Amino acid sequence: MAGFERLQADWLSYGDALARVLADARPMPATPLAPARALGRSLAAPVAARATLPSWPNSAMDGFAVRSGDLRDTSSPSIRLPVAGHSYPGSVPLEDVPPGAAIRIMTGGPVPVGFDSVIRVEHTDGEASAGFVEIHRTEDVGRHIRSHGKDMRRGDETVPAGAVVHSGTLPVIMASGAGSLAVFRRPRVGVLSSGDELVGQDRFDLVVQGRGIPDTNRDMIAAAVAEAGGIPVDLGVAPDDPDALRAALESVEDVDVLVSTGGASMGEKDLLKRILLGLSFRLDFWRARVRPGSPLSFGHLRRGAGDLPVFGLPGNPASAFVTFHVFVAPYLRAMLGSRRPAGTVVTAVTDTALGSPPRLTQFYRVRFLPPRAPGEAERCTLTGPQGSGLVRSLRDAEGLAVVPEGTSRIEAGDPVSVLLLPGRQ
Repeated sequence: MAGFERLQADWLSYGDALARVLADARPMPATPLAPARALGRSLAAPVAARATLPSWPNSAMDGFAVRSGDLRDTSSPSIRLPVAGHSYPGSVPLEDVPPGAAIRIMTGGPVPVGFDSVIRVEHTDGEASAGFVEIHRTEDVGRHIRSHGKDMRRGDETVPAGAVVHSGTLPVIMASGAGSLAVFRRPRVGVLSSGDELVGQDRFDLVVQGRGIPDTNRDMIAAAVAEAGGIPVDLGVAPDDPDALRAALESVEDVDVLVSTGGASMGEKDLLKRILLGLSFRLDFWRARVRPGSPLSFGHLRRGAGDLPVFGLPGNPASAFVTFHVFVAPYLRAMLGSRRPAGTVVTAVTDTALGSPPRLTQFYRVRFLPPRAPGEAERCTLTGPQGSGLVRSLRDAEGLAVVPEGTSRIEAGDPVSVLLLPGRQ
């Protein structure tokens, strides 16, 4: 315990703390999955095209394929050409089409060699007389043909490592011919709360009586773990008892990361770091210059031949929420090979003045408002009172507005950087 009493706070800047966290993250092992079962997973290896697509030039419209040289006669209001065949998606390109003839073609149908234009059907008579088409307009000359290999060529990287499998990447994966994908295994994240005052729904009568505090953090952090791509593992609530807390920490197994809430500061019952420092624990840093959530800690607990990364988050719900999304979620995304582990930042115009002490980076829970006029920037507004112990301000939070260290105030109407939360990413 004495070691804890002599512990000096690191007071890292937000940037330094995040950099240190991300530098520690290691990608999870890869596992094979069928594409349809890999939704939401990150690719551990790139996908390459097994075929060239389109395999041959094909039509982008329903109409008639022609040679532009056959449309040079503009002395009459329309041009009449014989129709020498039909082309449908999946068919073999027609060969030996005689000069001066057109081909009726559907969208996706292969274009014969030598044909350079597709005249939309609405610019013709639609082959009113079987075997002949009259072309009424010629602005489609040289258009509406998708060239061979325009989409992808055999051997091309079509989806990079780190990309997430979703409704946009999945068709590219399938078109590339990937029957199996190498995806990162999802990290198992132990979620532990500590505190005698915490009560679950089964004892909520104590909250009603004013004798307990709702245990909101475990479910909140578990949900955030899932949003970040991990698998939450509920480790329960440890009481404010050294022996019980030590037993809880020593019994943690089969997880890749441990996230605890509560016991993070210097109070009489803030036991977590006291117990950890008595175990085989290496503290990387304690305290960052952020608000809310400055008592954040990060380190490693020796487990067999490896180290278990441990995040110690504050017990106040808003502090735990912010520090998870600012530090833990990036760590998990880095473990999953994300190309943007730190998250997505956008710029919005704040409709409320935002202040911060000069040596802190402050995060405000905000929601977005539509622009006041077309072409104007998106706006953001506070979700409510910003106290670290309040939960209702979390309900509508779509982002965290960032007042950086060294900026004491951002006035209403000025732009502010907003770190997007999962509901908006």
